Amino acid sequence: MSTWADLEAAPIKQIWQELRSLRSQKVGRAIGGDRRATFNAALEQAEQLFTAASSIGTATQPILLFYGLSQLGRAVAAASNKVGKEYKLTGHGIKDGELQGAASLGLAQLVVQGLPNGSFPVVAKALDASPMSEPLPLGKIWGLLPGAERFMLPGSGGLQRLVLTPESSFIVPGVETARGQLYPLPMELQLSVADPAGARVPVEDKVIDKEKKVLGEFLAGYPSLMGWSLPDPVQPIPYGRGFYGTQPYLDVSLLFPKPSDVDEGSSLAQRGVEYHGENYIYPRLDRTMLPAHPLLLWWSVLFTLSRLARYEPNVWLKLTSVSEDASAVPIEYILGEATRAVPELALRAIIRDAAGD
Repeated sequence: MSTWADLEAAPIKQIWQELRSLRSQKVGRAIGGDRRATFNAALEQAEQLFTAASSIGTATQPILLFYGLSQLGRAVAAASNKVGKEYKLTGHGIKDGELQGAASLGLAQLVVQGLPNGSFPVVAKALDASPMSEPLPLGKIWGLLPGAERFMLPGSGGLQRLVLTPESSFIVPGVETARGQLYPLPMELQLSVADPAGARVPVEDKVIDKEKKVLGEFLAGYPSLMGWSLPDPVQPIPYGRGFYGTQPYLDVSLLFPKPSDVDEGSSLAQRGVEYHGENYIYPRLDRTMLPAHPLLLWWSVLFTLSRLARYEPNVWLKLTSVSEDASAVPIEYILGEATRAVPELALRAIIRDAAGD
C-alpha cells in the first residue's frame, strides 16, 4: 500500500540527476580547489556505491549502503558553510555495542553512540543536528525513520517524530506569526475530554493549566519548536483527533514567531527536515539543544548493519533469514528504503546549507 509520502517522494533517478547537476556548480564552500574536488569525487563514488547496492542482496547490501552514505556525508561537509578544515573527514566518529548480542538480545538492543571526533560529529555540525553523544538503543533510532512502522523491527520505538504543516502559505503583511498544525501527538496529552457529540465538556481551570503544562513538557524535547504558543492561551487546548496508520493520535494548531516578510509555509519548513514531501520535526537525543537529523539516523542504522554484515556474518545471515528471525523483513524493508531516502536527504541538506537556511 502506497502512502502520501510515497506519492510525494521524488523518483530516485531524478534525485541522482539533481546531485549530478550540482557537480558543475559552485555549491556552498565547494567552489574550488580541494573542497570542490572532494565534493565531486564523493558524489561520484556515492552514486556508484548506491547503484551497486540496489542490485545485490541483504548479505552485503548494508556495506555498500553505509560507505555510499559516508561519501554523501563527505560531500555535505565539503559544501557546508558551517564546516572548516575538518571537511576532510577521517574516521567513522561513531561506535556501537557488542555485535554478537544482536542474535540473542535482539538487534534493537544494540547501543549506538556518536564520538567527539571523526566524520559523524562533523556532518552533525554541518546539519546543525544532534551529534548523538549519549548511548542510545538502535531500536529507538530505527523507530524514528519515516516508514519504519510499516514493518516494525522487534523492540523498536520509544521516540516520536512529528509532522508540522502550515495552515496558510500566504504572506499577510505585518503578521509576525505562523500558524501550523502539529501531529501525531500522544493521546495521553489530552486531559480534558469531549462529549459523544464532539462538544467540549466544561473543565476546571486547574485541568486546563495541567494540560498545558503536560504539552509544554512534551514539546520541550523538540528544540526546533521553540517559541510556540497557543492561539488562545485561556481556553482548553484545541486538540483534534485522527489516525496515523492504524494508531490514533492528537493534532493541535500552534503559533510560531516568524519574520513579517516570510510566508508561513517557508517559515515552518525551516523548523523541520523535508523527507519525501513531509516536514518532519525530530527530538533531541542528547544534552545539546539540537534536534536529531534523519541523515544521521540513517548513518547510525547503516553503520551498525554494515558492521554486522562484515564482522559477524553468521549473526547477520540469521537476522536476515525470513524463516528464522522476525527482524529479517524489517531489515529488508529498511535497506530498500535507504536506497531512495538517503540520497534525497543528502541533496536537501546540500541545497539548504548552500542557501544559508
